[in-house]
Amino acid sequence: NDSIFEAASTSSSPTNAPKKPGMSSTNKVGYIRLTRFSRASTAGFLSAIQSLESLGASSYIIDVRNNYGGVIQESMLAASTLLRDPHTVLCYTLNSRGGFTPHDAEEYIVDKRYPGYLLSGEKRSTSLDQVKKYNPGILKDGWSAPSAYASLHEQGVKRGRNTRSVIYNQPQNQSLNSRDRDARILRALAKQKKIAILINEGTASSAEVFVSSLHDNGRTVALIGAKTYGKGLIQHTFPLADGGGLRLTVAEYLTPALQHVTNVGGAKFDQETGDLVGGGIKPDVMCESVGIPSNPGADLCVGLALDALDDADVEERLAMKDKGRSTSAPLVSRSGGTQGGSGNRRPITAGVVRDSYPYSKL
Repeated sequence: NDSIFEAASTSSSPTNAPKKPGMSSTNKVGYIRLTRFSRASTAGFLSAIQSLESLGASSYIIDVRNNYGGVIQESMLAASTLLRDPHTVLCYTLNSRGGFTPHDAEEYIVDKRYPGYLLSGEKRSTSLDQVKKYNPGILKDGWSAPSAYASLHEQGVKRGRNTRSVIYNQPQNQSLNSRDRDARILRALAKQKKIAILINEGTASSAEVFVSSLHDNGRTVALIGAKTYGKGLIQHTFPLADGGGLRLTVAEYLTPALQHVTNVGGAKFDQETGDLVGGGIKPDVMCESVGIPSNPGADLCVGLALDALDDADVEERLAMKDKGRSTSAPLVSRSGGTQGGSGNRRPITAGVVRDSYPYSKL
């Protein structure tokens, strides 16, 4: 599959990190590079995960550097496989008429091509089982998953989705040590395998949707690299009689944290360097690099991603040893998201935040 540049197994073995009981001295880290989003890339992504899982990968580095995007629905389908809660918002679309539409993981979980909930110790059917139990009507005949086209008209007319909403102020993040969350939710989060994502100025469009949907929902340990390109516009190409085409911008997407990827109407340039300021997704760990080495083991940014994964392991284990902590409520160390980095974003519909599916039988 030409959409998967490389899938390799790398080892990370911190020398002074405390070890979990029964854990070997070497943790296997799977590395996957996605160069674009298409139907072929989604199948390739699944194939790479299956291969690395068979090799015993316990955490992952997903490389979307120089990924120019592709089909936005494919990027959201890939992201939905890594998110447990069907009501986790992947992105919002805002059209020229003010239509504001949330897109949650549920839209893709019910897709026939949805491969299941991946990179977790829970069963693959976990997310789909929640939909079947708490919202079975969405699976009835006559309902269709999102089409291959970014049609806002389809959302309201064909699929009956409410496009009216207001912006809701998300709660402020809380530190890892002060978080007091339900033990069942924490157990579910602790079963997720850790993910670090590599980005750069060549990461654009649908790839930015993929990155923000995971990062803003606290699914990533860290974003490593440089600020992304900053293309948050959805465009349709209309064929013309003379064989040409008219490309028209029909909407803009916002991240789950309600941030513009494209700095609409306010783009500014640095007075000293002339660089564009604003727009794009900023990394948690900066890593400027020229080119992408063909060997992941020789890549500085991959090394920083391994460090981030190791640091998250150490932070979680040390926090578990704090006095007053119950071992029945494991902690998770994530970047982005709400509630200390591990909470997901709730879709906003008609001025209210849509509830999540309950965490039960964990």
